[in-house]
Amino acid sequence: MGLAKLNGAALSLKENYAQAMAVTAPLGSVVSTTTVAVAYAGGDVVIATLLAFVASALWVYTLTIYSRKLASAGGYYTFVYAAYRNRAIAFSEAIIELFSFILLNAVNVIAVYLMTSTILRSYGLSELSPYVLPLVLSFSLLYPTAASFLTDVRKLLSSIVLVVATLEVLVLFALFALSLTKGFRPEFLFPPFEASLGSIALAFMVIMVSLDGVGTATYLGEETKSPTSNVTRGMWLAFILGGLSMILGTYAMVALWPYGLSALSDSEQPLIELVAIYGPLPALLVFLIATKSLLVSNVGTTLAAARIFFNLARENAAPSFLRSTNSHGQPHLATLLTGLLTVIITIFFTEAFGYREAFVHLGVATGILWILGRAINSAGAPLLVVQMSRAALPPARDVLIPLTATALNLIGLVISAMDMTLVSTALLGSIGVLTAIWYFFMGRFGIPGELVVDDSNNVIRLEEYLSNLSRKTV
Repeated sequence: MGLAKLNGAALSLKENYAQAMAVTAPLGSVVSTTTVAVAYAGGDVVIATLLAFVASALWVYTLTIYSRKLASAGGYYTFVYAAYRNRAIAFSEAIIELFSFILLNAVNVIAVYLMTSTILRSYGLSELSPYVLPLVLSFSLLYPTAASFLTDVRKLLSSIVLVVATLEVLVLFALFALSLTKGFRPEFLFPPFEASLGSIALAFMVIMVSLDGVGTATYLGEETKSPTSNVTRGMWLAFILGGLSMILGTYAMVALWPYGLSALSDSEQPLIELVAIYGPLPALLVFLIATKSLLVSNVGTTLAAARIFFNLARENAAPSFLRSTNSHGQPHLATLLTGLLTVIITIFFTEAFGYREAFVHLGVATGILWILGRAINSAGAPLLVVQMSRAALPPARDVLIPLTATALNLIGLVISAMDMTLVSTALLGSIGVLTAIWYFFMGRFGIPGELVVDDSNNVIRLEEYLSNLSRKTV
């Protein structure tokens, strides 16, 4: 039996941009991860978002160092193996990314639930909650998996995902324009800040979960024509448009908030409460687009997580049944497993802690995993640059920028650890134990990260790829 493969060269720049923008989900993020950040930082969420954008720019540049040289269906963890040449570190990175995507799925599902609850309450329809909310929760859990499972990835990304991403940006720019009618308020960008340094750091990290979502385009490397160029360009286009709209939309939410900043942190869904003031039609419009944004974001993270499962299985570091693909060349069993884990985690945490608390606990744990993964990747980029440089010295920026990104990520991790909840700590510890058990019984017998893709979309081993690349440059 030959090596299992995905549908090679089926995607272009457009689909890579759509995937990157899907997981960034600018409007969905303002009602999801940004709302978690607001619970910690209140009105200081604006400066946290701006700082996260700057730090994410360093990260996207760092990721570009990898993506313009390598491509695969393994994305980040393949880059880590190429940099460190250590299967344990690469496997750990794979599991960090896997659970950051699955936990983000759960956070977004709960956000849809809370948005719906807020809308019903805002218009005196709370009596419908027992009938509507269970349906909303069920649909939110099932839709991303069903869409990823049943639809060809090219059609999915180039139609639904692309349209929703465009609408999100337009809504956030419109909110910012509305906020300017009341004058610009620079006090949201400068000290003194009301929140603690630890709370701002946690908000910073949670917001980076969304901004760094542009990197999920790297998981489409095997399926993209000319992957080392199209993946990179798709990431940067989504980062610029999505990141700027998030900054402006977050500022608008805080600047237009009418109830006093002390009440902002207590709101389950501040953006939805805000637009409800302007009438049912604007509220319904933003609600529908934001809901679709969150569900589309979960499509993107489901695609990425499924490819981690699939690629690990090809590399003999995960169960072999996950190598299976359907008639569209998509990893359907890996997709189903991703959806199943999302359902289990969402139901367990909401039943144990309630929706609001589960939203915060899972959001913080997602942020920690996300930034930990970025730190591992950033620290490895200079190693890859030195290995692949044909000059006596590599470009200084390709060393200094990744090291700066690593330092920022590590500082954020240390400071945010001061305000972590006990539940988030226990969840992260459980993931660490699972990673160790999985690696001991299976992961160490494979070579996680060894499979890469050349510009002709052939799946080959890393050493063969580097050898071919070396011959071309001689």
